Amino acid sequence: MMSSVTNNIIVSIIFGLSWIAEGSGDRINYVTSAEEKMNLLQKDRELIIVLDSYATELNDKIIMLKRIVKELKEPLEKAKNREEEYLSHPINRLSLMRQMHEDWEPLEELLKQPVGQEKLAVIEKTREELPVESDLVEANQALFRIVHTYDLEPKDVSTGLVDGVQYSGKMSAGDCFTMGTFSFKAGSYPIASKWLSAAEDLLVDQPRRYHEVIGVTKADVTLLLARSLIASGNVSIAREMLIRDSMFGQAGNALVLHFLRNTPQPSIDLESCEPGESFNQLCRSVSRRHASESKPSRLHCRYNATTTPFLRLAPLRMEELSLDPYVVLYHNVLSDPEIEKLQLMSEPFLERAKVFRVEKGSDEIGASRAADGAWLPHQETEPEDLEVLNRIGRRIGDITGLSTRSGRQMQLLKYGFGGHFTPHFDYFDSKTLYLEKVGDRIATVLFYLNNVEHGGATVFPSINLAVPTQKGSALFWHNLDGQSYDYDTRTFHGACPLISGTKLVMTRWIYELDQMLLMPAVLPPRSRNFSRSLRNQN
Repeated sequence: MMSSVTNNIIVSIIFGLSWIAEGSGDRINYVTSAEEKMNLLQKDRELIIVLDSYATELNDKIIMLKRIVKELKEPLEKAKNREEEYLSHPINRLSLMRQMHEDWEPLEELLKQPVGQEKLAVIEKTREELPVESDLVEANQALFRIVHTYDLEPKDVSTGLVDGVQYSGKMSAGDCFTMGTFSFKAGSYPIASKWLSAAEDLLVDQPRRYHEVIGVTKADVTLLLARSLIASGNVSIAREMLIRDSMFGQAGNALVLHFLRNTPQPSIDLESCEPGESFNQLCRSVSRRHASESKPSRLHCRYNATTTPFLRLAPLRMEELSLDPYVVLYHNVLSDPEIEKLQLMSEPFLERAKVFRVEKGSDEIGASRAADGAWLPHQETEPEDLEVLNRIGRRIGDITGLSTRSGRQMQLLKYGFGGHFTPHFDYFDSKTLYLEKVGDRIATVLFYLNNVEHGGATVFPSINLAVPTQKGSALFWHNLDGQSYDYDTRTFHGACPLISGTKLVMTRWIYELDQMLLMPAVLPPRSRNFSRSLRNQN
């Protein structure tokens, strides 16, 4: 499984999420686009080559200067302890006078001559295309989310051990310090302490001069670790650590008092996308391959040949996951050529996925979801691609037995490192011009387009159900209760953070007013206040 994992997971950790180029509206996608991800790695290689070339030019100049120094020192060595005799010789006197008058001016010019200016220009230009502060914060948040959701130890993650899988990459002291700083700003002081302790240990093993240049010093780590410990209530441990440190000594007592008087205030809000412990537990159970609970005996697998007449000729393999609410998984629904076609037709149109905000009545990018998305068919979709989408659309009708007249577009989502979707409802429970025409989302079909290497399961916390990805399968459930047609709050679901690889899914929503010839179309009074209060709690 790990054969396709990158040799260095830290590249994913630091640059794992998509970013927006500073001063530009064009989004550069380094997480889900294989081409752009390789471009970022290539930029890293090129910058290192430029830096190495710059160091070579500096070294060449140093070698030249050392040779000149050697030539200049040679007559001084001859005159050592016999200076008067040496200078009594007219040639030596002439040589000294000439050297002092003529040689030092060109040497001064040589010293002033800049080295590697074209290399510095290349670095300066390339830096304009590199991730900015907000991108690093987003990447920090992705790793923070993974550590929190899967209940991981920062020290293990720093060595490349992530949720029981040993990756080849390891984090540096700078990486751990960045994660400690982020956790501190988020108000997660115990986690910050663990990251900073890992950074402190790594500083011992890594060159001091390197970190002094890069900007991470032992004093930086120690002071922030002390603040984190004090904010966590471990005052005595922080005091002992500071006093024992030769840089602070007895001044550690004063520092502790200062930190106690100046309580830190979190500047990064993570509560808005906090999924809840039941969600986290289900993600852990799937990742660690433990069944969350045994399935009731009434659930079984069978061939569905009755939903539509066509299924009598080509029945579908169906696995019941829940009867109330109704959730089933259809296997081998999409073929490999169809999946490949979907990927190719969506790739040019991928952009940061948005979430519909009921209170605003519009879509916006939010922390609750980290993925790229494309709507299919797109206005530029080719006719031959439309036929593939129409064929899949007919298959959705066979799977569900429902009419799919409205909302023909399907949303393809591509998740990268740390990509997730916090638990949510697929129904809107709101009024818009479009929903008044078609009704709310009565059902959802979620296609899995690939097998995920690590993480990324779909979980339903209210019914204790976790569904790992399975290429070619389709997950189907009703968002409205089959009897009352009220909103079924038990369909609250989300996507676990992705640890490794890429996750590809495609979603098709089915609307209730399309079903007026198949089932009662009277819209019942719905418990809007209840569903909204539940949504706000999560």
